[in-house]
Amino acid sequence: MEVLNYREFVQLVENYKILPFSGFVPEYPSLADVTASDHWHTGTDTDPWQWRVKIVQDDVAAYGKFFGDKACFIHKDLFPLFKTILTLNKTVEERYHDGHISRTALHLYKVLMEYGIMDSRNLRKEAGLNAKEDKKEYEKSLVELQNYGDVVITGAAKQSENDSGWSSMCYQPSDLWLNSVKGTQDDVSIEDAKKRMLAELSTTCTDKALKFFAKKLKL
Repeated sequence: MEVLNYREFVQLVENYKILPFSGFVPEYPSLADVTASDHWHTGTDTDPWQWRVKIVQDDVAAYGKFFGDKACFIHKDLFPLFKTILTLNKTVEERYHDGHISRTALHLYKVLMEYGIMDSRNLRKEAGLNAKEDKKEYEKSLVELQNYGDVVITGAAKQSENDSGWSSMCYQPSDLWLNSVKGTQDDVSIEDAKKRMLAELSTTCTDKALKFFAKKLKL
């Protein structure tokens, strides 16, 4: 399997519904696995590095570190089920009070809810975590929010027009992103979400891949 252009990448995400950025799921495709290495970081339309943000901006899929520190694309139709399973239908505040999410993660989420979309540099600054010693806690808490599906990556921002380094990723609360791409969100029970997720994954996964997802999502 080889993906040569953005349209084929979108078709792959629409087919599998969950597509890892790199190959961390056994017997399952990933963006890195299905694209040629010499196409990356060229800045052209065939550069998969560009696709990772474009697919979100085109309202096709969510993007973020949804499995530990591993980035992944999740189709917008499946993402509500995915988030329901991860959050157990509880808000960030409820999970904080239950001891399941850190104070820093809650603080970052509140800042994002206030501003809507922010790039990482400004988010860290507005959250008061700009000191060198705060970097590790900031990054850990941001991943924590993505692991629950509370926050998604929705873009990349250059520090300036002359900035030739890596872009600063832009983050948005997933509820705001979902409302913008789907309009409404159907309420679904945790049990039903797990059944529907398992049914969806069963159509595209090998036994090993399905076992991986079932374990990670406690299906």
